[in-house]
Amino acid sequence: MSSGTAGDAEPNRSEGMLRLSVVAGVVAAVLAVVWGLLAGSRVIVFDGVSAIIGLVLSVMSLIAARAASRPETPQYPYGRQSLIPLVVGGQGLARLALIIFALTDSVMVIASGGDEASASSAVMYAAVSTALCLALWWALGGARSTDDLVRTELIGWRNATFLSFGILVGFGVVAVLPDGDARDVAVAYVDPVLMLIIGLAILPTPIRLLRTMSRELLEMRPAADVEVPARAAVLETCWAAGLPDPVVRMTKTGGRLYVEVDHVVAPGTWDVADIDVLRRALVESLASERYTVWLNVDLSTDPAWQLS
Repeated sequence: MSSGTAGDAEPNRSEGMLRLSVVAGVVAAVLAVVWGLLAGSRVIVFDGVSAIIGLVLSVMSLIAARAASRPETPQYPYGRQSLIPLVVGGQGLARLALIIFALTDSVMVIASGGDEASASSAVMYAAVSTALCLALWWALGGARSTDDLVRTELIGWRNATFLSFGILVGFGVVAVLPDGDARDVAVAYVDPVLMLIIGLAILPTPIRLLRTMSRELLEMRPAADVEVPARAAVLETCWAAGLPDPVVRMTKTGGRLYVEVDHVVAPGTWDVADIDVLRRALVESLASERYTVWLNVDLSTDPAWQLS
């Protein structure tokens, strides 16, 4: 058996992005809660509460990123990578609970006849908030980021952008309506209706985060965008070494991809030095900026062992 790792992630860069997200989260949370209370808008207060939850989770992400970047110890022989899916799942659970509460509150307000909020103030808030969220999305690297925790932060800021833009559009339409019965009805219902629409629109996001946590903590096979290229790299490298298709097992936890490659070979055809050459080739072919590889290469002359 041989094992090794390849390609460390960039923890310092990721931690810097997470710190930036924490600072921006403080600004966004204070802005939204204060403005929402002054404007009497449920959807803006919801934005603020969401920002507060995001702030707490950003701090948790920063702590998890630092812990996961530490080397293995006797107490943690495989490191602390499982903290990452735990935090990702925690974000999903917290956001799901908030969305369910917001949807319930929206239905209750609509059923009771609506509620008035200041359209002009909401438009001003939404314009400022949308600009802030877009700036953070750009600063964190947009869709180019490969770090799981940073990508989760990006999801949060993307949803915040949608929420702020939805507020801007909804209250903007109400603000330009002429005085009359139609405007009175729109003013009464725009706030809860917007919260209902936006809540339903972002509902799939926390569900995806929870699925990611489950997949990694239960040691399921990685997502296709990780597994397919990794499996192809293993097969090509083994074929180049004159080996048939191996049994390949893999799972991903946080920023680490665990890969086990098992072969049955004829007695006397391979020695330890040959396995070292194969392992180095596999490590090189599996190297990725997205994750660190933890590789095991096992060769046996017993066919029954490979199926165990």
